[in-house]
Amino acid sequence: MPRMKPGAGGPKSNMEELISHVFIMGRVMRDRMQKHIGGWQCSLLEVEALRYVKEAGRPHMREIAKNFHVTPPAATLMIDRLVTMKLLARVLDPGDRRSVRVALTAKGRKLLERGMAKKIDGMKKIFGTLTPAERTQFVHLIRKIIKANG
Repeated sequence: MPRMKPGAGGPKSNMEELISHVFIMGRVMRDRMQKHIGGWQCSLLEVEALRYVKEAGRPHMREIAKNFHVTPPAATLMIDRLVTMKLLARVLDPGDRRSVRVALTAKGRKLLERGMAKKIDGMKKIFGTLTPAERTQFVHLIRKIIKANG
């Protein structure tokens, strides 16, 4: 797809350009993450899932699905992979033995600590091209989009 000057071609092409750039940005972030996580084959989403499980303190699968705006089966697929990698574990809910929660393992905690530090370093390189004011505005715009669609 040929690159256009921003705003050239009207609202439709502007939206097409935006969509294209969002996907490119996702790929850049994913590539940077892969290079900076020390050989682990974890996606940004999987590292974010580890972070969420740590913050939520042993959430139920439905809470994970809700947080990531996915169906419970989709959340289960992601969590299954992290359980297979021994980064997460399924544990019985002490208050209801029929209920299962998800917990971070020692291996998962170690990866998360190393991964988050490296993720931040990688993201600093990406977003370091923006001025502090531009980063503040970027965060504001992302929050606005999330709030309107969350």
